[in-house]
Amino acid sequence: MLEDSSSLREFISGLYPNFVITNIAKKSGQRVVYFGHFSSRVTCEPKHCDKWGEVVLKVSEATSRTAISYIQKEAEILNSLNSKSFPKLYFSEVITTDPVTEEPLSPIRFISIEERIHAEPLSNMMSRYDNERSVINFLEQLLTAMKELWEHPKKLVHRDLKPDNLLVRADFSIVVIDLGILREEGSEGVTNSLFPIGPCTPYYASPEQAINDKRNISFKSDMFSIGVVCYEMLAEKKAFFDITGSNLIDEILERVCTHKPPELSSLGISCELSDIISKMMNKEPYKRYRTIGKLISDIANIKEEK
Repeated sequence: MLEDSSSLREFISGLYPNFVITNIAKKSGQRVVYFGHFSSRVTCEPKHCDKWGEVVLKVSEATSRTAISYIQKEAEILNSLNSKSFPKLYFSEVITTDPVTEEPLSPIRFISIEERIHAEPLSNMMSRYDNERSVINFLEQLLTAMKELWEHPKKLVHRDLKPDNLLVRADFSIVVIDLGILREEGSEGVTNSLFPIGPCTPYYASPEQAINDKRNISFKSDMFSIGVVCYEMLAEKKAFFDITGSNLIDEILERVCTHKPPELSSLGISCELSDIISKMMNKEPYKRYRTIGKLISDIANIKEEK
């Protein structure tokens, strides 16, 4: 598995001599993520890289057809989006030979360079969303951002919405990151349909992801995940965490499919907001909101009442 190391840093230096690493991001998935900047530019480096300022450099290994597909999909979509709700992709390339030894790489590596978003992961700020108004504002902003994926011509599904993948700027606007397991609604996908679990983060996965039911993975799967995040904010605990027992992956996914957490109204939250989040978190996709517009409309209505 790819890890931060002196050899990996030497590899990056061989590709981009003027890239200065200032920090490394929390480990996420099968890639290593560095923060840094280009102090100047030489011919072998991307055009205008010295004008980009602070950037995020991601290194991935393409160990399979699935990995290559995910990596290329993320780069393609980021290139097509022009939104403050998603990071801007400056550059990407496939590396097939080692820049130091000039020997063929196996597996090959993929580099992408994005703008550095100056924001805090939601996972570090959950306690700031401790009242209904702040959660409603968060929900309204996130749904507006996600419409750009859900209403994209390819009907895109993020599939990994969780606090670590949602950044909060100083003005509390939301940025969605890590489109690494993005999927087109209705597509066959690139993972084996016989796998019992689809790509996901267990605590925030929808039931259809938990059982790899590709036919039912849609914007409603992301809706479920957003509902779980909002539930955690208001309940101050994870919806599918068992405080008295073990929390192995298969146990968490079993609870995602079968366990119904206490209604938020029983925890002092208004029935109106509790009902919306409960509907978002329904185990059956067809019982969730049928349209994005209806969900946004219901959120706007209770916002007016607060």
